[in-house]
Amino acid sequence: MRKKYSLAFKHQVIKEALKEQSFSKTARKYGLSALTIYRWAREYKQGKQTEILQEK
Repeated sequence: MRKKYSLAFKHQVIKEALKEQSFSKTARKYGLSALTIYRWAREYKQGKQTEILQEK
């Protein structure tokens, strides 16, 4: 079963990864896959997470 992460957590991780310029380092810090963070960042940039923001 896949874990579900809150949008706030995803945004925090994306922000840190972009600031550090290292998805791998940020992934290790949070125990995530670098590919997961990359996918979250791509979806965020494409605006796919804006619908989730409106659910809050």
